[in-house]
Amino acid sequence: MLRLDKSTLYASLPLLFGLILGVGFLNSFYKAIDPNENLGEIALGPENTFTLASNAEKQVHCEGGLIQIKVCIDAYLNYGKDNNLILWLGNSQLHSINQIKTGDETASSTLHRQLASQKKYLLTISHANANLQEHFLLFEYLSQTISVNTLILPIVFDDLRETGVRSSLLDILDNKLILSDLEKTEYGNTILTRQKNKKSIESTSDALNETRQEGVEEYLNAVLESILNIWGDRALLRGNILNNLYKFRNWSLDITPTSIRKVIPGRYFLNMKALNEIIESAKRKEIKVLIYIAPIRNDVKIPYDLDDYDVFKSEVMSLGNDNFIKVVNFEDIIPPNYWGTKKSTSINDDEELDFMHFKSEAHKILSDTIFKEIKVENDL
Repeated sequence: MLRLDKSTLYASLPLLFGLILGVGFLNSFYKAIDPNENLGEIALGPENTFTLASNAEKQVHCEGGLIQIKVCIDAYLNYGKDNNLILWLGNSQLHSINQIKTGDETASSTLHRQLASQKKYLLTISHANANLQEHFLLFEYLSQTISVNTLILPIVFDDLRETGVRSSLLDILDNKLILSDLEKTEYGNTILTRQKNKKSIESTSDALNETRQEGVEEYLNAVLESILNIWGDRALLRGNILNNLYKFRNWSLDITPTSIRKVIPGRYFLNMKALNEIIESAKRKEIKVLIYIAPIRNDVKIPYDLDDYDVFKSEVMSLGNDNFIKVVNFEDIIPPNYWGTKKSTSINDDEELDFMHFKSEAHKILSDTIFKEIKVENDL
């Protein structure tokens, strides 16, 4: 039988004490977590309300993976397939309302009604921080699944600093028609190559499948989940710990919404490449495209490197206008009083300016502006 002498026991006390403190800290941290909190939208803050538009029994605005998106597709097929379909892709600007009041609604809700009067059906899909690479993949999937007449596509400078495709959208690659289309394009092959490399890395864990180690780990997880709520909700706990680390990073490096963002060249190139692929794909499919530079608050200095931002705007506007594409600049359409503030993204309690999300009145301005653009073009 294993016996511990006093020296071993004393040496172990700091470890035991640290373990007790650690479990106690995690437990107190866990109790403070809101189980209904959407970690994917946590950067919005409590001042911005996550809102997906519906019209009567129809869900007309979706986000998430293919299961969630299919709800909107089914609504169109059941209630609107006889109308021209207009697809609006975007980021959290489309699904959040700053300082919401009773009766407020998003631009997608208002625009859906406006277009319905013209025998058109608006379907909106948005994801937080969505980049153009993800829009390209979604567009390929949706244009193969349903008959899209027009694409509305906002271009957000900040989102061009993002790259890759989020895991919730990778199921699209299981579609053989999509794979065939992607293989015909330069950027499509870039997506496929990246995913193959990712799977190759992940496959190293396959060696554990159906082994004794895997069985022991599953047993221990089951036991710990039955004893500790913390263990059962460890994914939620991990997400909130990462969020607090994100806030600590912002505080320690003095990163705020007004911190200047510069272009990340490699990511910018991939996103602009994806934008060109979207345009070429739309033209091949005879789908019209309305591209707009997204609104940003203009009553204070914007948090972008102005030289980079000017180059970006010039590149987008130079995409030109023809029978299939129209490019417009909406950056200044929202008055300063319709932009809001949000709680700190750092560990302090200072209120911060919100450069991305606005109030319901601004959503109405955005929907009216888009509606006029489409109407002027006589069924753009």
